[in-house]
Amino acid sequence: MCKAAVTCKNKRLISITFLAILFSILGEFSTDADPEGRHFNYIAFHNPPYDTVIRGPNGTVTIFGASHNLVEWLSVKFKFTYNTSLVNQTLVEKYGTHEALFYQLVNDKNVDGIACSFYLTMDRVEKMDFTSFTWNEGFNLVVPRPEEESRLFAFIGPFQPSVWMMIFISLFVVVVLMTLFTWVYNSQRRNNVSDATVEIDQIDDHRRSNAISKILFDIFSTHMIYAINILTNQGGREAFNRASFRILIGVWVLCAMVLVNSYTGIVTSSLTTPKLKPSIDSLEELAASKQIAVLIRFDTSLGEQILKATSGVYKVLGDQARRNPDQIVGDPFKLSAKLETGRYAFPFVRTYSISFVGSQYKKDKKCRFKSSKPLSVSSGYYSWLYKKNSMYTKSHSRALMDLWESGLMRYWINTQPTIPKADQCFADNKRRISRLSPIQLSDLTSAFLILGIGVGLATLSFLLELIHSKLKRYK
Repeated sequence: MCKAAVTCKNKRLISITFLAILFSILGEFSTDADPEGRHFNYIAFHNPPYDTVIRGPNGTVTIFGASHNLVEWLSVKFKFTYNTSLVNQTLVEKYGTHEALFYQLVNDKNVDGIACSFYLTMDRVEKMDFTSFTWNEGFNLVVPRPEEESRLFAFIGPFQPSVWMMIFISLFVVVVLMTLFTWVYNSQRRNNVSDATVEIDQIDDHRRSNAISKILFDIFSTHMIYAINILTNQGGREAFNRASFRILIGVWVLCAMVLVNSYTGIVTSSLTTPKLKPSIDSLEELAASKQIAVLIRFDTSLGEQILKATSGVYKVLGDQARRNPDQIVGDPFKLSAKLETGRYAFPFVRTYSISFVGSQYKKDKKCRFKSSKPLSVSSGYYSWLYKKNSMYTKSHSRALMDLWESGLMRYWINTQPTIPKADQCFADNKRRISRLSPIQLSDLTSAFLILGIGVGLATLSFLLELIHSKLKRYK
């Protein structure tokens, strides 16, 4: 009897479990309802370049864009009707555009979905249903195009500062040696000294010192002019028959020839070719910039990550924005107005950066902005959002996957009239605007080595001449 009771109980338990599984399966299928003949209410917003809202007279509104095309495509596929209305502006002013959309979808029973794609976060997944992704795109920076560097001192561009320093040091050393050699030569030739020099022995020590200083200055000035003339290809004449002086002048002329030819080979490019200041192509460069500040849209996924970051470049950018609260915005119109000032950069999806650069070119007839290189941020996958536990999410999701695979969504976005063409703003001008690299000191090592060897030989020859003169005097 007991065994029979246990058997009956087990049979009832199995039956209940089977029915529960059956009901759950039926319930699962019941959420995948056919949208044919239904009416859907979507909310939309101004989201250039993907979607555009134009307000007309008497409160009329025109909405067009890729999201409108998508809803139209779904309505034809499933044979349903729909209505699109704008997001509540009061909520926008209170929460920001995106959060206002989410709030309205969750709390307004008359709203079925949002006519736009969004990046999925845990908070959004918990509150709303989502479809398969309808868009995938990486991130870029919209940044002001760097200005052209001043060409006021472009003539020093062919050489690096270290080269210029070495040239001036070499010039000074050579002229000092020339002056020393000349003074010693004249001291040994008392019979040929000028009248001014003869009179030095006949005057007092103070006047004698002044006279010597004047003579040395005159000799130094004469040799300096000669050395500079050699550097500037002007030529000149120095008449001495001493081997040491000739060696010194010879190596200076040889060194000057290398320097002059190296300089003239690149100076035309430095003077005539425009060179742009360094551009900003990463979040790290933006964080380090002193001229360009970051703009953060707090209701976007990337904006949220930056503002919530506790370390790294995101935290640096977030701290900069918090110190200047006007850099944190939620209204796309205010964001565009701030970007147009040319003092800010904005990290967002690539299509937006292309659209903004093109629209500004169309407006100003010149490329004031540029799109940076792709940021080292994972590409975003964006899905449509529906009311939580909607019976139509799955059917729409499968259809949207088919749409994505067909390539229609990308075609709709790329052909939007809100993305003006500005090919010249995206052309690779690297070869056109680049200059030849400045000549480094290592490139001219041979010239200065020859000069150093020549100075050494000239000095050695000078000392030998002094020794020979002394020995000759003693004999």
